[in-house]
Parts: sequence; C-alpha cells; structure tokens
Amino acid sequence: MKKLFIWYNNLSKRIRDSIRISLVIVGLISTVLSILGVSLGDWNGSSIIIRVCVVIASVVVIYFLVFWIIGKIFREQINLVIRQTPICICDGDIFSETGWKVIGCDSHFDTRVDDIVIAKKSLHGQFVLHHGIIKEINSAIEAEAERLHINEDKNGQYSFPLGTIIPYKSSVDNQKYLLLAMTNLNTQYEAHTNMAEYEQMLMKMWKEINRVYAMNDVVFPVLGAGIPRFDDGPKDNGALLRCMLCTLNSSGVSLKSKVKIVLYGKAKELPLYEYKDMFREIHVK
Repeated sequence: MKKLFIWYNNLSKRIRDSIRISLVIVGLISTVLSILGVSLGDWNGSSIIIRVCVVIASVVVIYFLVFWIIGKIFREQINLVIRQTPICICDGDIFSETGWKVIGCDSHFDTRVDDIVIAKKSLHGQFVLHHGIIKEINSAIEAEAERLHINEDKNGQYSFPLGTIIPYKSSVDNQKYLLLAMTNLNTQYEAHTNMAEYEQMLMKMWKEINRVYAMNDVVFPVLGAGIPRFDDGPKDNGALLRCMLCTLNSSGVSLKSKVKIVLYGKAKELPLYEYKDMFREIHVK
C-alpha cells in the first residue's frame, strides 16, 4: 500500500486530479442512479464481470475527458495571488504587453550588442537594438550611479549590486522599462551565477520593484532562462519560475498592481497546471 501511495504521489498533478475528479463523477452518477432505483444488476444477462468492466470503462472515458479539459483550460495561463499581489503567468511577448517591463541585464548594464558581450537574440539585446537609445540608457545608468554613489571603474563602467533596478523611459516606443542587474560577467563576458546568488538577487529585486513601480503593472520574463551557466548545475524554467514566486512571498513585498510573468521560447512548454496548487500553498497566511 505504501508503494502504491508513493507511486500515486509521484504522478503529475494533472493526472492525479483527473483520476480524483473522474472517480467523484462516477460516484455521483452511481448515487443518482441508485436514488432513481436504476442498477447495473437490472441488465438482463449481465454478470459481475460485465458490470465491473462497464464501471472501469466509464472511469477511463471520464478520466481522459477531464484530463483534456484541464489541459485546455490551463494550457496558456494561470492566475494566483501571493501576499495580496495578483499574479498572471501566461504565454506572450514581453514587448507587446502593457505595463512596466523588467529586462535582465549584467551588473554593468552594458549596451554593447555584438554577440560577445550581449547576444542579439537575448531580451537584453532586443531591448537595446529595438526599444532603447544607447545615449538615453547610459544617462539613466549614470544618474542611478550618482544616486547610489557608485564610481566608475578603470574600464569606465559602473558596477551595481545584483538586484538593482534602473527605471528607463524609452523615446523609441514610449514604454517604461525596469533594467535589472541580474548577473555578473567574467573576463570572457560570460554570465555566471548560482542558485544562492540568484535567490539573493531576486530578494533585492522585489524590494527595488516595490520602490519604483509607482502602482503600475509589472511584466517579467522568466528571469534566468537565458543564462546557461549556473555554477551549481543547470536550472530548468520551472525551477526558476518557482524561485521567482517563492522569493516574492519571502521578501514581504506586497504590490498594489498586477504582476505578469510572460513565457517565451522554451518556457512556453511549462505545464502551468502543475504549479497551480503549489503556488496557492505559498499564499501568505
């Protein structure tokens, strides 16, 4: 029995819920039929084996129907609340969404999009190439460095603490961007981090978001999804998404507007329903 229980708990949430719901539906149907005085035993020539097969077949059919419906409803979006902050996780294009958009950068907020320092296909690269003006971005960086009393290094760059947010209003698309110091670059311009550093960065980020968001909706990608170099082992998009939500809960921050986490690329493959109840469990008590 214990092994059966372990096996059942190791199934995906979608499968477990489909089994439970299908059994409940069959039980309700059986109860209604009993009240009406209808029974499988009334079938002429029906044996116990036939009756059992009919019940099993009914459960299987209803199971697959419920499984399909769950996948259909929760395929592209789920909604939850953490610390009174409404969260929407959905497919989409972050640059097309309404709200202040968080763009993960390196700790220098570099603007060299050359596939060496910044990849052209990354969100950081797409932001610099198509949604910002380098002179304006650098001015915003210099203003924030002055506010934080950060001096230029020998390379003429500023090094910001991870988790720092720099607001930037683009004159290209008239959108507001929140530039995030997400990772440090080594001498080979490789972004390296680990899960402990990533969590600390997120904790500071939520406090920074709370400082600057001015009650506007905030739009995120799955932060860290484009970083292949986690020094403590690769992290899948599900783990990164879970970490973002858990650190919001742990940070004590409660935003008065919606947070939207937009899935793109491989992150679109995330089975959102699997995280639905787990996220509900981290709702503030």
